[in-house]
Amino acid sequence: MSASADQIQECFSIFDKDNDGKVSVEDIGACLRSLGKSPTMADIEGLKTEIGAKEFDINTLKTIYKKPNIKTPQEQQKEMLDAFKALDKEGHGTIQGAELRQLLTTLGDYLSTAEVDELFKEISVDSTTGAVSYANLVNTIVSGYPLGGF
Repeated sequence: MSASADQIQECFSIFDKDNDGKVSVEDIGACLRSLGKSPTMADIEGLKTEIGAKEFDINTLKTIYKKPNIKTPQEQQKEMLDAFKALDKEGHGTIQGAELRQLLTTLGDYLSTAEVDELFKEISVDSTTGAVSYANLVNTIVSGYPLGGF
């Protein structure tokens, strides 16, 4: 689902704390995430360089929001499933909870231990085997889950 022009404007207004029509470039990631996008840290750093200033305006946000390379979690679903399948040598559709925790806290745009703990509250870990269905995990991520105190 795409954000409407009104939603983009509302988001911009929230981040434009002093109502000067400008938002700090440091908030570009938070703006995009508020609008349902899921930029990586590398995406955010690239956008900061592209913006080339300490601040950006509403038109810049609208342009960036439309970029096809800044995806929503739903658009990343197949990529996530494919990545888990590549790790699933036995083809069981699962990953060990400990291995998942290790991956989430050390690779790519890694999560903090607290963020992983919060995610694990939302997913089902088999109490006998310690396995997590990665299809269910990806569905949880794509559907969104409450981030408690984050």
